Amino acid sequence: MDAMTKTAEPARRQETSLLLEARHFRKVYYPTVAVNDITLSLHRGDILALVGANGAGKSTLIKTLSGVVGCDTGELIFDGSPVNLREYHPAAARNLGIRVVHQELSLCKNLTVYENFYVEQSQSIKNAFGWRKLAQELAQAALDRVFPGHGIDVAAGLDSLSIAQQQMVEIARATSDKKMKLMILDEPTSSLPMERTEQLQDYLCKTAGEGMTYIYISHRLKEIMTIANCVYIMQNGNEKWKGAIHETSEEHMVKLMGEGIGSGGCSAELSAFEAPEVNRSISVVCDHYTSKKLKDLSFESFGGQILGLTGLEGNGQLDLLRDIFLKAQSKRNGLKVTGKVAFVAGDRKKEGIFPLWSIADNQVITKAAGSGMFRHLSREWLEESVRYWYEKLHIKSDGTQELITCLSGGNQQKVLIARALAADADIILLDDPTRGVDQPTKNALYEVFREAAADGKLVIWRTSDDAELEFCTRLLVLSGGHIVGSFEGAGVDHETIMGLSFQNEVEARGPAEEKKRRTAPLYTFALIAMAAIYAVCAFQSPMLLSGYGLQLMVVGFAALMLCALGQTFIIGLGHIDLGIGNYCGLINVLCCTLLFSSPALGALALLVTLALYPLMGYVVYKRKVPAIIVTLGMSFLWTGAALSLQAMPGGTCPEWIRAVFYSETPLVNTLCYWLAGLMAAAILFYRSRYGTVLRGFGNNEHAMINSGWSKAKAFMAVYALAGVLALMAGVITSAINNASDSSASGTYTMLAVASVIIGGGYFSGGVVTHFGAVCGAVILTMISVLLGLWSVSTDYTALIQGLVLILILSLRLLKRRGKKA
Repeated sequence: MDAMTKTAEPARRQETSLLLEARHFRKVYYPTVAVNDITLSLHRGDILALVGANGAGKSTLIKTLSGVVGCDTGELIFDGSPVNLREYHPAAARNLGIRVVHQELSLCKNLTVYENFYVEQSQSIKNAFGWRKLAQELAQAALDRVFPGHGIDVAAGLDSLSIAQQQMVEIARATSDKKMKLMILDEPTSSLPMERTEQLQDYLCKTAGEGMTYIYISHRLKEIMTIANCVYIMQNGNEKWKGAIHETSEEHMVKLMGEGIGSGGCSAELSAFEAPEVNRSISVVCDHYTSKKLKDLSFESFGGQILGLTGLEGNGQLDLLRDIFLKAQSKRNGLKVTGKVAFVAGDRKKEGIFPLWSIADNQVITKAAGSGMFRHLSREWLEESVRYWYEKLHIKSDGTQELITCLSGGNQQKVLIARALAADADIILLDDPTRGVDQPTKNALYEVFREAAADGKLVIWRTSDDAELEFCTRLLVLSGGHIVGSFEGAGVDHETIMGLSFQNEVEARGPAEEKKRRTAPLYTFALIAMAAIYAVCAFQSPMLLSGYGLQLMVVGFAALMLCALGQTFIIGLGHIDLGIGNYCGLINVLCCTLLFSSPALGALALLVTLALYPLMGYVVYKRKVPAIIVTLGMSFLWTGAALSLQAMPGGTCPEWIRAVFYSETPLVNTLCYWLAGLMAAAILFYRSRYGTVLRGFGNNEHAMINSGWSKAKAFMAVYALAGVLALMAGVITSAINNASDSSASGTYTMLAVASVIIGGGYFSGGVVTHFGAVCGAVILTMISVLLGLWSVSTDYTALIQGLVLILILSLRLLKRRGKKA
């Protein structure tokens, strides 16, 4: 394939037209010039390798080309037409046919695989009904096309997939765009095993031959030499070199990237390494160790060794690292760890960095945490440690007090490695630490790992790059959770390792198959708790089993249930509404005062207050004020308006409201129909096309914006929905009580929040369930009923409700830990 690809390159360039031309692009993040006078051109069918050290400006360049950030100066011509860069944004880039596969996944983990395809390709799925089936077919076809035999269930939740599988979904989703003309891939194979990498390379070469164009960013130079037909090297935001692939080599590119950066890891050559004597005071010993993912592991490893873990992706390497790390916190039979342990996570965005902290704080946190709770920490001592590793690893920034999010991905990784090394750990666990790191930096890290081993430390290293196995003094090959091979000393036989990796291929696929199994719904514990409390209540008072008794229960939780449904939408966005109970109280007062005495004025007042809810969402979006502040401020406005209209409880509800919302029918009260209808509407909307978009915003709003969805519209829609449900809660409260009391609804705010959490929701990540929130509201209401049946003072109601909340959350935590065990 290599020879055929390279032979066809000259002809392809002569026959195809110019697709993209970027002229004199410049982008400055004062005082750093991220992109400086870059001129780049691409022909149809090109696979351009964009190469450079971390911080060279590659990521910024592709962000300007894809409209994620605007460039300060420059011109862009795409497919023969000039592009107005002042109005250029991700949606405009998508309309032109430019797609990006980012190094950091731009997927929503609270959605299923096919829902992630939908939010990206909604324009190609027009049907209001049956859109889920169409999205599943689209996802399945795209994955089959790029990664044959992928084994991914498109109906599975994305968070149930491994990082490699999520990367496959990200890539396949981008290829599903029928209008795509240019795809930019930023480190697409950083998490992929070898077989999937080869499948991707085959796909790129095949489609490039059909006229598709690619910009391919990778630090794996062998891949570049295999698939690219031209190379563009950047350094410090400038063009360093460009030319055809046959005009360069791996050694040439490494040399160009290293020139001008300075010493310390920039040389392509590494010093010779002789393994020291083992340090038996530091050890990891497995004696027939078995866990959920690992099976009958037996090995010994000591200080002074660099132990490499290899094999196909998802065969137990990461599980072994995590089990070793967790051994320090809990006893695990068959696994003995001697020494202090530090862990460098592979997913730096989720498990590594503290995004609001500086480089220095991120680097020193483990060292500080391990110094004892009450020990005084010298600032000079910490700064000395920070400075040492900052300089040793050549972290590129404007200083140690700069926010870590201002760094490139590779430099963020250096900070995490510095954190582990600075913690004076005896055992250093590395989860693919050089992922997304340039070659000169890799060389520097290799030397650091060797120095750690020479100092008597034990380094355990999981890597997805087979070339790095050469730097390990011992290797373990895992397949299907078993150790299927062990190698000592230098000289790695890659062919033998690959054969062993596939030895238990069927068993190795077990984890992927296991991920397809459905997990219990989020509301499981809430549903069980609701049934148990209701059973106890019914045992104490059998009348609650009758239709009349059930109706009394419904009346008790009606308003809280609607507030909880509204709060579910807000929390699903990652926000919280601290005024929803006060708003319900205001609506109650408006219904029993203005709407009764002056229906037209009362209806207008209701509409005005309702319009303020989406306006709150717009303020949160536009002014970037935290929702908790905006809603807390509005809670005082709601309360003040209610007290101005009615200082004391009273008023009368209009008869037509009672007739519509609270009247008897041959079967049940109309209230039951309204509650069932509103609950069903909330659940169905959240599962609708746009409801799926709103869930996506709750998990990864940047990905949704880059997919072309409006953040302002999403915020306003969520707050409008919450406002409608809170308004209905106030109206129904008026119908039930036939009077108003603004203070009576104030407790609904926190009770609604508790209902959502009890029902299986989380404050972040867009993980909520409306049915669970309803269960939570019923639980909190029945606790009050049960205490009344037991003649317990209402003073204890809040205490018991809090204890139930803690109990359910504890059970959920134990369940999550059980899954990870």
